[in-house]
Amino acid sequence: MLSKRKKSNSKRAQLGQKPAGSVNFPDFIPSPPPRHPLDVIYEQFSKPQLTLILKKDEPSIYVRHTEGQVVRGNYQVEKVFEDKITGFYAEGRIPLLGNVPPVLVIRGYGSWYPLDGVLQDTPEVFIAHLDWQSKAAETQGAVAWITEKYQQGDRPDVIGESLGGKIAQQLGVKYGDRIRSVVTFNPLGVARKLAQSSPHPSVFHYFTLGERYAFWANQGEFIPGTILQISKRGTRSWKYRFTEWLIQRTPSPLEHFKSRHCLGRIIEIIERLVVQLILVYRHNGLIFTHRNPVVRVVNLKELLP
Repeated sequence: MLSKRKKSNSKRAQLGQKPAGSVNFPDFIPSPPPRHPLDVIYEQFSKPQLTLILKKDEPSIYVRHTEGQVVRGNYQVEKVFEDKITGFYAEGRIPLLGNVPPVLVIRGYGSWYPLDGVLQDTPEVFIAHLDWQSKAAETQGAVAWITEKYQQGDRPDVIGESLGGKIAQQLGVKYGDRIRSVVTFNPLGVARKLAQSSPHPSVFHYFTLGERYAFWANQGEFIPGTILQISKRGTRSWKYRFTEWLIQRTPSPLEHFKSRHCLGRIIEIIERLVVQLILVYRHNGLIFTHRNPVVRVVNLKELLP
């Protein structure tokens, strides 16, 4: 019996895992590195991916799918949950292959496809202490779907980007016993009281290098978990250094134009538009599709702009 345990522990060591009992996360999460094992596919689920937006099997939550539809990644959309008053939109997906959990994917702010979906969301939901969208998850059946999977012995993951990440945190705290893990990408923050309440034991926050919107939008806090900074090439990339320089020197869109000359104002307008495009790309761009992404475990204070 002892030799079998040694072999088992040796095998875990080869896989980069610790023996059972020494890890705070559920046994399906490898450690080290402290990444969620499905973060590659979950990022594609959560972010817009505008270059592939017209493909029917597009996995992104920013494409509206129908119940029963199969999306890339070998998942089937089992349920669609939507509340047009708050703009809440989510999909309950089940895997068709592999020993992986079902997943509730929650859309972020502004549906980019179709474009008129942007108008369905209300700016007020950005305020950290409001929970209108998480309440919509209850009224529209998303929480009931989570509960159903839990009762079947198959707790789902709950994931989301931006505003979807805020809602995922709210659900993770309120229904933590029914959820396997919470995974967010550039999430908005939640109220301090919620962030300091009993947190879910398996939370992963992924922030893109140079991300700004997650910290500007609602000034909220984040429920405790593993904080990871991700990028395609890291800070040594000349593209990152150049765009960061441009962002630092360009005034906020809310500031008055400084130039007194017409040409100078035109240049300022162009710079501000370019900077906003860079920030949107950072917020929504796919990182894990890059050949060798850079992933760092960091302290949240390191990320604050």
